[in-house]
Amino acid sequence: MDDDVVITGIGLVTPLGHSTDTVLARILAGESAARPVELGGAFAKACPVWAKITDFDPEPLVPEPKTVRLMSRDALLATAAARMAIRDAGLRIDTKVPPVSSPAEAGNVESAGAPRPYYRPQDVGLFGATGLAGVPLGEVARLVESAADESGRLDLRKLGEMGLKQVRPVLSFKILSNMPLCFISIFEGIQGANAIYNPWEGQGAQAIAAGINAIRDGDAECALAGGCDVKTHELGLIALRQWGVLDSWQQHGKGSIPAESAVFLVLESARRATARGTRIYARIAEVRMATVNGSRLEAYRGLMRNAKADVLVAGGDGDVPLREAEDQVLAEGPGFDRIIRPKEYAGNLYAAAAAMQVAMAAVLAKDGSRVAAHCFGHGSEQAIFVLEGPR
Repeated sequence: MDDDVVITGIGLVTPLGHSTDTVLARILAGESAARPVELGGAFAKACPVWAKITDFDPEPLVPEPKTVRLMSRDALLATAAARMAIRDAGLRIDTKVPPVSSPAEAGNVESAGAPRPYYRPQDVGLFGATGLAGVPLGEVARLVESAADESGRLDLRKLGEMGLKQVRPVLSFKILSNMPLCFISIFEGIQGANAIYNPWEGQGAQAIAAGINAIRDGDAECALAGGCDVKTHELGLIALRQWGVLDSWQQHGKGSIPAESAVFLVLESARRATARGTRIYARIAEVRMATVNGSRLEAYRGLMRNAKADVLVAGGDGDVPLREAEDQVLAEGPGFDRIIRPKEYAGNLYAAAAAMQVAMAAVLAKDGSRVAAHCFGHGSEQAIFVLEGPR
């Protein structure tokens, strides 16, 4: 067990709530966060519902309130979820302790080789996934208007001569995909191995797998892994429509429910977690990744092969083709005693969806169950995580 990677902290900000118990209870009760899209015209036709967070105040969870104006909603959600995960794990990242060559030199362990009760900044990894939908239209409206020609098309000359002058310099802090993780790193003092992935659930799964591998390979002693995404604005819906994610709504009258969320997990070795005396949600028993090169059905079959578990956190949402492929594989076996589908109620969290699936699996595994989390969704990368309760 000492070499096991375990989940010790979960932080989430979702349309269904901001605690694992609340979110899971509402999912099991069948409560949906879906609400009518608050935009008219083509937006409502492309997708009639979305799932927004309505009770989120970022300032208590942002160490420097004056930086809020520099942060996109993605970054605000991410920094809040990350801080909640760190608090949930009782994690101490000590920025004041200088690097030492052995734990005994730090002066706060019982003997050489004993685990430190804290983590140094350079020992904590940060791996996350973000979406690529940008910011609400209002943030870039002046830029778009100034860069359009008489027919409404993009004019690169006007963009350079006039459009860019209409943009506040701080806009780059909001639109760059790495900024949510950048703010987390700054606020929490994380200086270890890191990587960012985007834009789909499969890339969120890659971020979690990267955190697990960093601990197993000795590149980090602890890792914060997860994702954030906001698709509940005009540019988010436009991007989803262009990528074909909303086609199911037009073809079948139901489909993926765009949502906004951030979910992060604290990963540690079982040895360090036990030495710290922290609660362990679950251990990572298996991680499987696959790329859809042809048939999505075959990719699902390959991942499901011998993935035995008591409970399944299923990946399918309202998108008819994706749900049908998953259901066909489930009908072929192996069977599960229980199946829950978070995306049907919380909405599709896209880049944050894998972390949500794994978080729910971790909570369900606490009682000793073996739980599989399908990270099946849009994009080519697909994954399964199998979790077991702490031994």
